[in-house]
Amino acid sequence: MKFTFDARKDASNQTKHGLSLADAPLVFHAPTKLTLESPKAAEARLMDVALVEVAGVVLVLVYVMRAPDEVRAISLRRASRHERTLYAQHTDPD
Repeated sequence: MKFTFDARKDASNQTKHGLSLADAPLVFHAPTKLTLESPKAAEARLMDVALVEVAGVVLVLVYVMRAPDEVRAISLRRASRHERTLYAQHTDPD
């Protein structure tokens, strides 16, 4: 899988969220992730919510599939309270 992103967007993401888009594979490849359609996009964006164990936090990755093997990362940030709740409900073994 190839991960791509805009360098200016990455710099902006690092300033705003303290996370680099280069870390997108940590969320995308998480074994227990929740994938949703992104609600604020004209294009078909996806949003993965996952616990990233090396960071110990639940993160959200917004991306677009550009080809079957290319992920174009748009945003990477800490999950909101609502997103953490959705993730917990999705991964709860009950």
